[in-house]
Amino acid sequence: MPSVVCTGHEYLGRSQEIEARGPFKYRLLAEGDSWMDRSSLVIPSLPWFLAQEMDNRGLPVLIINLAIAGSELRQLVDIMKGEFVWWLGQFRYDAILLSAGGNDFIDAARDPDPGQGLLLNMAGQPLPADGYACVSQAAKGILEDYLNTDFKQLVDAIRADANNQSTPVFLNCYDTPVARNAPAGPGIGPWLYKAYQKNSIDPSLWPALTQGLFQDIGSVIQGWTGFDGALHAVPTTGVLDAADPASGGSSGDWANEIHPNASGWTKEARIWAGTLVQVLGT
Repeated sequence: MPSVVCTGHEYLGRSQEIEARGPFKYRLLAEGDSWMDRSSLVIPSLPWFLAQEMDNRGLPVLIINLAIAGSELRQLVDIMKGEFVWWLGQFRYDAILLSAGGNDFIDAARDPDPGQGLLLNMAGQPLPADGYACVSQAAKGILEDYLNTDFKQLVDAIRADANNQSTPVFLNCYDTPVARNAPAGPGIGPWLYKAYQKNSIDPSLWPALTQGLFQDIGSVIQGWTGFDGALHAVPTTGVLDAADPASGGSSGDWANEIHPNASGWTKEARIWAGTLVQVLGT
């Protein structure tokens, strides 16, 4: 039988119908940001493409998806006190899929006034040799500390549930985008492009800066796997073809500035499926 991806609300309204489409090899709970929700108004995200890939492997899955585009990890910690914890108590899941941390870095770069967030205000400053020099190391340290604290709370909430004390949790590691003026829709992005412009960062520095920021994101996520032995970072970095910096729309494997398109998700889904099978078996 084919896989099913549904929101929590959809499952509650159609649970008998959905369960009748089984049996499912794996029952998965997805939570997090837009990489678990959707790339744009017309392109879904990982769960839908992962379901297709699992069907291709003859391993149908049921994915109950709680993700909300734009969510930061600190918001997920608040959410875990309600919907997420409730859903944890409903089933013993074969795995939990989580995408978190990326928005926290991006928002810390984009939202504050110039020089007051993750990025230094480079207005009137000499051009550094390396774009990564535009990152405030003090702000990065504060950001990483709160991310680690919040993620530990999230893990503790999962492990406190009797059904899911040892359930594997798979962590999205994102991939490195190209900073460009490519929004996801009216009033939705771009993200890095706006952050860099706000802080007067020369475009020649953008590639190295973006590379450094996403290496930092990856390092934080890899560090989370040390909290317990059932946390797995999915190796999604270096998978996608880069976008053309001059493009304002879909380019390479990217639908917009920071989200994959269908070809990108197909590649990412293969990596995710392979990692799931490696850990969970067939």
